[in-house]
Amino acid sequence: MKIRMSKTYTVYELYDEIEVNKEDYPELEGMSDKDALEYLKDNLHEFEIKDGYEGSLANEFEFGKYVIKDEQFDEKYELYLIEE
Repeated sequence: MKIRMSKTYTVYELYDEIEVNKEDYPELEGMSDKDALEYLKDNLHEFEIKDGYEGSLANEFEFGKYVIKDEQFDEKYELYLIEE
């Protein structure tokens, strides 16, 4: 008998802050902070930070900032029979 196991879980990571000066980005000029935040959420993987190194806002957080809080929860294990 051959079996496999899978593990699923939820990860929560809170990253250190990035300051965004809206005047440096024409697409954000004139927006309220709430509207600018919604724009950034919608363009998280395309928006590039001025003087950034990682190519997108998401990558700037993930690869350029420290994780200041990290949790794993809802771990679930499953066993599967491999049928040949």
